[in-house]
Amino acid sequence: MVEVLYQDLSKKDFKYYYIGIPRDWKGARDNEVTVVVSDICVIIPQTISGATGELKVLRLLEAMMEGGIINAGDIQKAIEHIL
Repeated sequence: MVEVLYQDLSKKDFKYYYIGIPRDWKGARDNEVTVVVSDICVIIPQTISGATGELKVLRLLEAMMEGGIINAGDIQKAIEHIL
């Protein structure tokens, strides 16, 4: 299940922005996550934090496709550039 949330970044302090995560997100059961911030922010629940990079990348790409952020053609092009 992918849920697309559009949020403004008005909840903030002098150092951080605070982004809401739905309470029914299955990753929230861990009560602890790893947050990776670069050009894209990725939140990884601890239950899969030790998983192979392949699982994380596939889940990220799947969620981005389901959310309408990218399409399969974009993924194919990116992989071709990497290889």
